[in-house]
Amino acid sequence: MRIARTALLALIAIFGVSAASAQDYKAALVAPDTITVGTSGSAPPFSMTNAAGELEGFDIDVVNLVAKQLGLTAKFEKLDFAGLLPGLTAGRFDLIASGVTRTPERLASKDFFLLSPYIVNGAAITRREADTDIANWKDVCGKTMGAVRGGAFQKVAKEKLPADCVTKSREYPGATELFLDLENRRIDFAAHDFLGPKYLAKSGKLTGTVTLDDLLSTITQSVAVSNKNKPLADAIDAQFETWRKDGTLQGLADKWFGASIDWSKAQ
Repeated sequence: MRIARTALLALIAIFGVSAASAQDYKAALVAPDTITVGTSGSAPPFSMTNAAGELEGFDIDVVNLVAKQLGLTAKFEKLDFAGLLPGLTAGRFDLIASGVTRTPERLASKDFFLLSPYIVNGAAITRREADTDIANWKDVCGKTMGAVRGGAFQKVAKEKLPADCVTKSREYPGATELFLDLENRRIDFAAHDFLGPKYLAKSGKLTGTVTLDDLLSTITQSVAVSNKNKPLADAIDAQFETWRKDGTLQGLADKWFGASIDWSKAQ
């Protein structure tokens, strides 16, 4: 009996999750022993669908690691980004993972728990390579902006830029549609994150465009967890803290973004 107890304590020390807390977060899951995850599948490289129709990306890797660490199975469901947070609030998902930006409004929400940062990013301009008249954010006034519906980047742009700067904009269900319309000249620039388009260009999935280094603001991103399952939120947050320190998240950033992250800004 003493040996068994010692072994249990050793497991708790290794995994950072007590048997009691495990039962707490398991009891509130949408489906038994499963993390039901909402994701867009159209926010590369956070969440995307490959040629075989399978989900892959930074978020998919993060959630699969979380599920393994917590002794659960991850089940992913695809939905347009604009429907993810409402779906989480309605109890359809245990968490959503699709490059969710940590805005003050979302952090203050009582409808879900937006966790500590798993990546540091920024609000950037992506424009056609030939459109050299857009060299920074000061040059976008009078231009037509495109952004993902329900995302944070157009909101950041409208808050940070002069009130009469961007008067025409279009919204899209995901980044795939956004960048297709940019390529087809239906918009002049995309207000999006910095890391995603960089990945697309590096991997040859987005051509004829440039993502500018002029960041309108630094942002952090994470996953959001149902407000019905605080023990799950606490368990995942504890993992993120460990993974920020031990290089696990940086390893995934290297894999998907090819970028060194300034973790001092992960506040």
